[in-house]
Amino acid sequence: MKWLNRVIQAWQKARELPYLGRSSFAVAILLLIISMLTGWHRTHPDDAVDAALQQAQVAQVDVPQGILILSKVLPYLNLWVRLGVPVLLIVIWRRWGDLRRLMLPTSIASVSMAVWSIASDLVDYIAHSHMTEIGEPPVPLAFAFKLVFMALAFLSVPFALQYYRRIGLLERYTLRTFLHPLVFCFVSFFTLWIIMDLLDNLKDFQESKFGVVRVVTFYLGMIPFVYTQVLPVALLLAVLYALTRMSKANELISMLGTGWSLFRVLRPIFVCSVYACALDMAANYHWAPRAEGNREAAFRGMSQHAADSIMASHIMFHNEQTRRTWYVGTFPFSMRSGNERMHGVQIREEDEQGRPLRTIIAPDVGWSPRSGWRFYNGKEMVYQDGKLASIRPFAKGADGQSMLTVGGIEETPWSLVSYALRPDFMSVPELISYLQAHPKAADDKLAPFRSHLWHRFALPWQAMALVLVAAPLGVAYSRRGSVGGIAGSVFIFFIYMFMNNLCLNLGKGGHLPPWLTVWLPHLLFGSLGLILFHYRSQNRDLPSFKFRLSKPKPQIARPRNRRAPLPSAPAA
Repeated sequence: MKWLNRVIQAWQKARELPYLGRSSFAVAILLLIISMLTGWHRTHPDDAVDAALQQAQVAQVDVPQGILILSKVLPYLNLWVRLGVPVLLIVIWRRWGDLRRLMLPTSIASVSMAVWSIASDLVDYIAHSHMTEIGEPPVPLAFAFKLVFMALAFLSVPFALQYYRRIGLLERYTLRTFLHPLVFCFVSFFTLWIIMDLLDNLKDFQESKFGVVRVVTFYLGMIPFVYTQVLPVALLLAVLYALTRMSKANELISMLGTGWSLFRVLRPIFVCSVYACALDMAANYHWAPRAEGNREAAFRGMSQHAADSIMASHIMFHNEQTRRTWYVGTFPFSMRSGNERMHGVQIREEDEQGRPLRTIIAPDVGWSPRSGWRFYNGKEMVYQDGKLASIRPFAKGADGQSMLTVGGIEETPWSLVSYALRPDFMSVPELISYLQAHPKAADDKLAPFRSHLWHRFALPWQAMALVLVAAPLGVAYSRRGSVGGIAGSVFIFFIYMFMNNLCLNLGKGGHLPPWLTVWLPHLLFGSLGLILFHYRSQNRDLPSFKFRLSKPKPQIARPRNRRAPLPSAPAA
């Protein structure tokens, strides 16, 4: 084992080298300056910016000014992020344990990631400011909130580190006691979820020839969705474990003996829970439902042996205003980026009497906001007085591919696929876009989308309601233990999940207002948690509820010591 000791000694010496972190940061700054002087953005353009410039050139339209600015800025941000990741790891490795010295590199990294992510999203939004590649109308306000959530997620890291620096020793101990089981639960549940999902879909991965790198990337993209799913149970178990451990060791009683209130003792746990729920709301705004939708689309594509993920399949759409009926075999997910075509498309046009006018059958169909619909390798059937008059194959173009360009069609790919989409897999901007694109639809059709729109904001806070319920049940002042409180918390958890799904289904069915159905369980169980916390903070027994089906029978009181002689009667 001499080689292992040598490796450990070399590791320690490398960590103690002077000015290693500062010199690495200076080298990264120097490389960034040299790249600016040599015109890095001309030789290494950003992929999204390059695609937007090519689309504008093909369509012969003016390039938006925002794209031109980002084409000069974004390549340097990409380079800075690539250089900054190893530098940040080196700095954190050397300064781990010193909170004061960690503040500056953490702040620089958070600001850099926030600026880079916002700039990357702005490219796609500005390029499709009129409408996206499938005709989906953009929602500026919803996109602005997406950028705000993105910035808060990154910028909150140095604020969390600063909060840990400012609190006292007892609060740090409480927070560490809570964070250890919380991190363990997250890692355990995420690993278990991946193993179970991989076992279910390993055959599909093998048949689709997914490499290891692609599989790892696929599951890394599922982190936001898994985070939203495991957060409630992870917070519940972490709170119960931390408070049970501190109660058994009489640490809570010792802290309360210093004059602190129960809320002051548990304040770090509540602050950490609120922070976790805020991150959950940011993830549930866009990334979690999009990750779940991408997963379903990928597995749908693998099951049908398609080259790309399938967003929807077997779509039937009828437009009563234009009297046009569409059938789409498969709608690939990459239609959003304009790089793929729909497959197995049939269009049937009718006159006012319901007689057919024209039918177009095409194996491949493309669409763009500027050139409209393009049908490939198919045929067109024309009718007169409801009878078939002619069948014409598509004319061949200069590239040797038969194509038919049809103008005047009002439908877009978004109008076709939106009726086949499930609101469970749609983000907040997509839900708002759907509601704006179908304002005249029936209420029962829009009720699921309105319910899920409110559900995106309400779902993250069910974990906070569970924390409010579990905190007083996990605190035990007496020697009787906290087994009853743990059992009660788990029982309440299952009731809460059942009621949450029940209320959501009531809202999707249009039986109750959408905003009320998604917030009602949180309000009820949150109020219950506040009541239980009030009892516990006053050192009073928690209220117990006993249900009796029949009236108890009166019983004759008996003496405790039955062997004791009865008192003799007094003498006359």
